[in-house]
Amino acid sequence: MTSQGAPIGIGLNLPTWPLRDGSYATWPQMRRLAQAIEALGVDTLWVPDHLQRESPKRGTFGFWECWTILTAAAEATSRIEIGPFISCTGFRNPALLAKMAETLDEVSGGRVVLGLGSGVPARDPSWSAFGYDGSRHVAKYGEAVEIVTRLVRDGALTFEGEHYRVDGAVIVPRGPRAGAMPVFAAGVGDRTAQVAARHATMINVNKTIANADDAAGVMAIARRACEAVGRDPSTLGVTGWGRVAIDDDGVAVEKPGSLVGEPAEVAATVRAIRDAGIEHLTFYAAAADDPSPLPALTDEYLDRFAPFLEAIRAA
Repeated sequence: MTSQGAPIGIGLNLPTWPLRDGSYATWPQMRRLAQAIEALGVDTLWVPDHLQRESPKRGTFGFWECWTILTAAAEATSRIEIGPFISCTGFRNPALLAKMAETLDEVSGGRVVLGLGSGVPARDPSWSAFGYDGSRHVAKYGEAVEIVTRLVRDGALTFEGEHYRVDGAVIVPRGPRAGAMPVFAAGVGDRTAQVAARHATMINVNKTIANADDAAGVMAIARRACEAVGRDPSTLGVTGWGRVAIDDDGVAVEKPGSLVGEPAEVAATVRAIRDAGIEHLTFYAAAADDPSPLPALTDEYLDRFAPFLEAIRAA
């Protein structure tokens, strides 16, 4: 991931959820897209971790499973960083999740960025549909992130918590970056943000960033979390996400929570976001009239995003 003082890192998601027409990308399509994203020079390739969702227009829809697609993407690419955006700690035993991440780091040659999140059972039917217990999910998240980060860092752990127990777990063999895998944890409320501040390399504040004011708000959340747990805020990287809705003329049009303008204008906004302290920004790029709040990427809109990325790099 991008270090403090470096140019902002840029990420994109593979389309594991429905495309605009309701169809799903096949693995050959996603593989080709992953390779095109890498060739374009994007820093990080992400895969979301949901199982099923619901919307008024689409009804119930699903996702290709996150870690299966990540493993295939690791083999299909060679340079780009990869990771879950964001792996729900309630869906997998946390010690096993650490083992999975270490194994994927081996498969990828040391390119994993491990994103962790609590999930939101009240808004995500994946939990009840697949039989997960959504009670006290934030408390469980805190223990899970501690287990994962300590196991990835140290390679061995005994832990006795209220929700999870680990008795002499050992991560063997170790991947190519034993102890050095970057971990970012999602947080927006005080409790989840403080989990990230206690344990993670970076925090991803789950708020749309469309301008410098949004970035300042995200930075304030991270700073308060660090202050609450006694961490120097300069040691916690801050990441976020944004949208660009691109019309047929290659302009990012105004929509709620979206960056706006010609590529050079968007690049200037991204520079201001970086100056505010955001180190990495994951984009959702799609058609101007795409109704989805988080639209799935296609080959066409990767091509339309390319001038924006070029302008961001040049800014």
